Amino acid sequence: MDALPLVFLFVVVLFASAVNTVAGAGSLLVLPALMFSGLDASSANATNRVGILVQTAVALLAYRRAGQVLGVRELRLTLATMLGGALGSFLATMLQADELRVAILVAMVLMLGLSLLPKRKSAKRPSDAKPALPEPTPAMYAGFFVIGIYGGFLQAGVGILVMLFLLHAFQVDALVSNVVKSAATFGLTVVALSVFAARGEHIDAPRGL
Repeated sequence: MDALPLVFLFVVVLFASAVNTVAGAGSLLVLPALMFSGLDASSANATNRVGILVQTAVALLAYRRAGQVLGVRELRLTLATMLGGALGSFLATMLQADELRVAILVAMVLMLGLSLLPKRKSAKRPSDAKPALPEPTPAMYAGFFVIGIYGGFLQAGVGILVMLFLLHAFQVDALVSNVVKSAATFGLTVVALSVFAARGEHIDAPRGL
């Protein structure tokens, strides 16, 4: 492979990873870039997870250094997302590349619409109070399981879904929501990569790295 596609991917992902860390939907940029570089939709969907795995791991380390440590509540939500991710990634391997390309286009339109929704501000708290995730409810677990199905299937826009879900449905602090989003995305990406590898999906290592 020529160096130009790799340089192109690096520039796109440099921007997309920053978008993913603070909000989400960076994969809406990366997936078309991977296909533009020569991959079909199925390979692009699988290969995209390599970068997501590294990016979310680095994001979690950065949050930890900033004092945002994962607790049992965050890990339980991550587990729910991983269970959904296993199902979603398995469903993705059952589609042909052309069918997955259509799914990517639909997701791009839907996520663009969701990204335009007004964002709810975090509830005010005392200046000396540290934001924390509330005790997860059954509805929260169910929501993360469903988000995991979508994330395992396609990934693009998972961050938007998590942020909107936590901010609008449960009024969770924006910083805490970002940490949960990164943890959940890391977990479902581990599962998705495992399923794709087991099912024989082509993961392009040079492009992914």
